[in-house]
Amino acid sequence: MSDSMQNNNRVALPVAREPQLLDALVERLDLLALDRMTIVDLLNYAPRREDAGLTVILALMFAALADGSLCLELLPTALEARLHRSGLPALDGLLGEFIAGLANDDYHDLIDRSGGDAFLPLIADTLNGRQLLYFQKFYFHERRLKRCLERFASLKAQNKTSPVAMTAIIDRLYSHAAVIRKGIGGAPIARDPFQEEAIRAALEAPLLVVSGGPGTGKTSLLVNILRALVRCGVDPNRILLAAPTGRAAQRMTEALTNSLATIADPQPDDLALSQLRGATLHKLLAYSHRSGGFLHDARTPIQADVIAVDEVSMVDVVMMDRFFQAVDPRRTRVILLGDKDQLPSVEAGAVLADMRPAAAGDHTNHYVELQNVYRSEGRLLELSRTINAGRWKAVQPLPFGDALGLPAGQWAFVAATDGSTLDADLNQWTVHQYDSPITEDGQSYIDLVNRLTLPRPASTPVAQPHAWLDQLFRLASRSRILTVVRQGRFGVGRINTLIAQTLRSRLDPAASGDGRLFNGALIMITRNDYQRQLFNGDVGVVLMRAEGGYTVYFKRPPGVVAFPAASLPEWELAFAMTVHKSQGSEFDDTWLILPEDPAHRLLTRELVYTATTRAAKRLILYGSVEVLKAALQRKIERVSGLTA
Repeated sequence: MSDSMQNNNRVALPVAREPQLLDALVERLDLLALDRMTIVDLLNYAPRREDAGLTVILALMFAALADGSLCLELLPTALEARLHRSGLPALDGLLGEFIAGLANDDYHDLIDRSGGDAFLPLIADTLNGRQLLYFQKFYFHERRLKRCLERFASLKAQNKTSPVAMTAIIDRLYSHAAVIRKGIGGAPIARDPFQEEAIRAALEAPLLVVSGGPGTGKTSLLVNILRALVRCGVDPNRILLAAPTGRAAQRMTEALTNSLATIADPQPDDLALSQLRGATLHKLLAYSHRSGGFLHDARTPIQADVIAVDEVSMVDVVMMDRFFQAVDPRRTRVILLGDKDQLPSVEAGAVLADMRPAAAGDHTNHYVELQNVYRSEGRLLELSRTINAGRWKAVQPLPFGDALGLPAGQWAFVAATDGSTLDADLNQWTVHQYDSPITEDGQSYIDLVNRLTLPRPASTPVAQPHAWLDQLFRLASRSRILTVVRQGRFGVGRINTLIAQTLRSRLDPAASGDGRLFNGALIMITRNDYQRQLFNGDVGVVLMRAEGGYTVYFKRPPGVVAFPAASLPEWELAFAMTVHKSQGSEFDDTWLILPEDPAHRLLTRELVYTATTRAAKRLILYGSVEVLKAALQRKIERVSGLTA
């Protein structure tokens, strides 16, 4: 890019304190109108009527919060780099004015420097030599969470099991009769040293954090940890399972049940564990829709001996603080599992990543990172590692039709051209995934929907429709399109509409209304409904009733639940979903559609890694190499004081 082009991309503002300064910051930092209004309110606390340095800092704080950071580090080089990236290099000098004013305590009416005791809107704190500036809310929750974690770290588990007894328990868990297998009658899982370390840590300490990528055995590890705990005397009825979303909680339940079912000679303790059911964190904390608060807190802690939480990368700092406030470390063990390299929470914070030791090799019995991978999908695993390292190896693009026919464990890159090509590719995908014979008896998704909704002879066995419904759920969950954006021609809204139009013409041509609700539609709940136990992220299948109207079925171990479509909370079509919504899920066939703009703010290495690790068997990367490379070079860096 030439110097003249670069200069045209900059905002030529004098350093003078003018109202235009805030407008330029709002535009260049992509702030909300509400952010602007709040900045104006906060400037009323400034020592001067027009404080350009404070204006810049406040704008950078809102930009950092939008990126998921809990605070702003007052490091001039980092702040200047942010201004330069936003085309505002002329404002560099204003940063020094603010930092000098802060040191002189000029902002004593706005910024608390005493550790949060003054209840001012902003708080400045110094941690390990880092000067951090917070909004009060996030300082409060981060500090409370840190204190809770320190309490856990300072305690030792009661009734500690001896090393000899631990070894004996682990030996029994991996014995021929008791080992978890890869499917009923399948090969036994490997005896992994990192998993053994995690089992010992769970028996020794009241808090264990486990991070591991795809195929490292987090599921089987959790099952073995719970089996070891009950063999040490923990009552299975005093164990609770939780996850951030309804879908993740459901997968947690299914994984536990399926793993225990593979044991050749299950003990009574194993059978008792198979009755456990995962819940959302909101349900675990007993969220009250009426009050907007939670029943469980420090005064009314959760009554459990063990709480295991999966997909912790999705949990923000506020929710994690509320969870730990409701746990008594003297009575309850906590086990947290997730993948630190996945997308962090939508809200502020990256708690799981912040919980890892400050330096590689630091010894701790509270944190274990799984290293060995056991999945057989070699090229998919190789791709996820490459993406996680920020590298891209040039590959020959494939035609979309060829990419659809990939064998298991493979992936392909398809070069996107324009919207019309995408529409044709979407039609191919729809036919391949929903109208092609997939089941052992040659049934397609469309066949099963029609079989379940068309009138059946009276002689049809009652059990048969339930078997077909199980098959339908398997086909409905075997594939998914993932997108980065919601709007535009590569957005989830348009893609869902196009797929729905194709399927509706085959399954429900007489569908009325806006056409979103039709026989065979996949829908996803987008607002929690605690009365019906439906949660944001739950995916259901719509089926037509013989007497008219629609019923929506949701998978719930060991069966299904069903509700009239008219009674559901807010929902949207789910043939495609955003990468953020896909967390906690896994699909045999995954198609990731990248946006057209390489500078899109959501494009990051973590996003691509999260999307590719949703694929269990096949993956299609769809977009331009330029966009993909840009994403891999952009790593999420969330600032917090939690690690300190």
